[in-house]
Amino acid sequence: MNTRAFEEALQRQAIFELAVALIVLIALFWATYWVIKAGVRDGIIEAGPRTRTHEKPAAPPGYRWALVKETAQTEDIRAD
Repeated sequence: MNTRAFEEALQRQAIFELAVALIVLIALFWATYWVIKAGVRDGIIEAGPRTRTHEKPAAPPGYRWALVKETAQTEDIRAD
């Protein structure tokens, strides 16, 4: 076998190995995407409406819930 044929065989082998590596890389990224997607979906489901409530919690005994307006501090607090 002459050197030219040997070099062509090496080039074909290198191209084949690069193609296989690229296919494997794409497959791994695809699998990673699906794993992350499933994890996010499961996290959203876990934090879903069955664990949250829109009802007001019961007030402690002897108290009642009331809305209190917060007022801004209007007095002058600058140093003299």
